[in-house]
Amino acid sequence: MDGFLIGVDFGATNTKIGIINTKGKLLSHYQYSTRQFNDGAKLFGELVSRLKKIIEENLKKFSNLIGIGIGAAGPIDLKRGIMVDPPNLPILKGFPLMDFLKTELPFPIAIENDGNAFTLGEGWVGSAKDCQNYCGMTLGTGVGGGIVIDGKILHGAQGMAGEVGHMVINPQGPLCGCGARGCLEVYASAQGIKRMALDAIEKGMGYGILRYTGGDIKSIESEHIFNAAQNGDPVAQDIFNQIGRILGFGIVNLVNLFNPEKIVVGGKVSRAWEYFINSVKETVNERAMRGPRERVEIVKATFIDEAGMLGAAYSLLKTLD
Repeated sequence: MDGFLIGVDFGATNTKIGIINTKGKLLSHYQYSTRQFNDGAKLFGELVSRLKKIIEENLKKFSNLIGIGIGAAGPIDLKRGIMVDPPNLPILKGFPLMDFLKTELPFPIAIENDGNAFTLGEGWVGSAKDCQNYCGMTLGTGVGGGIVIDGKILHGAQGMAGEVGHMVINPQGPLCGCGARGCLEVYASAQGIKRMALDAIEKGMGYGILRYTGGDIKSIESEHIFNAAQNGDPVAQDIFNQIGRILGFGIVNLVNLFNPEKIVVGGKVSRAWEYFINSVKETVNERAMRGPRERVEIVKATFIDEAGMLGAAYSLLKTLD
């Protein structure tokens, strides 16, 4: 099949747009901030405007555009093409994404949950290539993921399965954006890392982390905690150790439920892999059932930043089979 695909990774913090060939090679990509918009129509209007310019530019280089795949922060009712109630993008509650895009763009379009898109991308050309049964987990602004069984992504009754970030880890834990308490997302996401650092500082610890923000507590982000951990800060390293244990509990659930060959972990938080993976594996070894525990591999994503774009493009490609 000649031509190119466009894969969009539409997240709560940034939107990434990739030009991808049919073999899964990312040829070029673009990125802009999602946070600058406070209205759903304006937010997706900006995406459409940028897509039209990118399409025009790339049609000069390639024979044709095969289609556009969009991975968007869920949950999404895939049967109706509607954003249901994204915890990290509440302005999109009820937004008719598929109808909006079809009105604006005269090309084949597929939409997918961004966690599923990440998972599909890693299965297409990444760390889960050739696996038939695996799970993906992406640790970013929130925690997303997807479940592949017998080579097919698990969508459930309305297309909203696989919300691994909303497994309840601690019923008395912090409030999550979804309305529940103690979800995996409130611990293992970038926002969770930031919250744990602020809690440590409030308790009189963690002041070493402030060195990386110029002393400004309000500007702390997960990247600062990662930088502190890299430079030996014990409080920062302990935060990642705690996150690893909590993430491990979530992975234990996936291992026991789905008996996967692999669990692929990506997203920007996975850059701190060396600071949390040992506690993840210790927890899984302690808690998961022996048979599935001995079968599973817990691996880092090949494409930390690109898998969502790749998987979104792949989801479009599969609709044309």
